[in-house]
Amino acid sequence: MTYKNHLPFILLVLLAVLGISVEINPEAQAWQLFTGFHLAALSAMACMSLWGLRKLPTKGKRYGFIILQLLAFRIAYFPIVVFSATAACYSELLLQHVSIDLPIKIFPALFVSAALMYATIAYVIFWALTGKAALYGLMFVLGIPALLISFASPQDLTFLPDNNWADIQPLPPVSQPQANPYLLGVTSTQSSIGQKMIGLAGRVLYEFIPKAPWSQAVQGTLEQEFINNPNGNSHDQLTYHYAAFLAAHQAVKSR
Repeated sequence: MTYKNHLPFILLVLLAVLGISVEINPEAQAWQLFTGFHLAALSAMACMSLWGLRKLPTKGKRYGFIILQLLAFRIAYFPIVVFSATAACYSELLLQHVSIDLPIKIFPALFVSAALMYATIAYVIFWALTGKAALYGLMFVLGIPALLISFASPQDLTFLPDNNWADIQPLPPVSQPQANPYLLGVTSTQSSIGQKMIGLAGRVLYEFIPKAPWSQAVQGTLEQEFINNPNGNSHDQLTYHYAAFLAAHQAVKSR
């Protein structure tokens, strides 16, 4: 066994430890989420590149593998934040009845699941480059909605997908969910096709959020944020998600 065999496990453990450090801190800040999601992406890309580069037959495909992973990071960042948060909601649901209250319910699952999602994307890219052309179709079908969501307005045309390295103050008041608000974004006459896609994705995902304390607090807080600004772009929505994660975390910790 070489370090390459152990590296994925080591990096996942480090991401879990980072998640625990957030979970035990009721005053956690946005830069910790920023760091966790970026480390998740970089860890996945590093491991998949070490695994796949030498298996690709040409230099062009090796460069293509790296470039496509970087493009996937930019395009899929916000969708992966949302889907990994959904995974964290189900982690909370499963672990909330455990008799010992360990700080592993939410944020470790948030970062670890994000890394696994990036690794899955890289795995699909690798097999597409090896000649399995049907996977390009899969990448297109999944990539177009992610592209529209991540570049919902001209303000989203930035090099990095995330600018939340500074603290978010004030955090929004925590609310409980009342009703699915995301049709507002779909039907708005002032929204772009990307903003409509954000509304459509939110409308579908809303129904799958489980009933657990942090999950419900995040869902309700995001509900109010969306009602206040149904035409927000990708960067706006990402900031709202970070703020909801942190506000809900503070609220749960204060009980």
